[in-house]
Amino acid sequence: MQRATPFHWCIVDTATNQITGTLGYYHGFANNTGELGFVLLPQYQGKGYMSKAILLAVKFGLDTFGLSRVVAITTKQNHKAVQLLTRLNFIKATELEDDEVEYAYQTLVSW
Repeated sequence: MQRATPFHWCIVDTATNQITGTLGYYHGFANNTGELGFVLLPQYQGKGYMSKAILLAVKFGLDTFGLSRVVAITTKQNHKAVQLLTRLNFIKATELEDDEVEYAYQTLVSW
């Protein structure tokens, strides 16, 4: 698989077989970093779909793509995305232009 190409998945409600949203790695993979982007239809928000999907995508990126870093970029005003990323062990890494913030996934280390 060539990693320079973005990689996307559909999120499906298995009970209804309906597509609820999408997520994937965007903007290439410079410096072994994958940038996750995600969208979920409003009626499916708050039900755990995106939490599960992001964690699976992070695991896939680290284990299969061999990424050393996974990030997500959102605006400061997107409070739901900020809360979700924080809950999933992403930490604020860099403030960007246009009121955007980069969050980086932090791998939990067990000693």
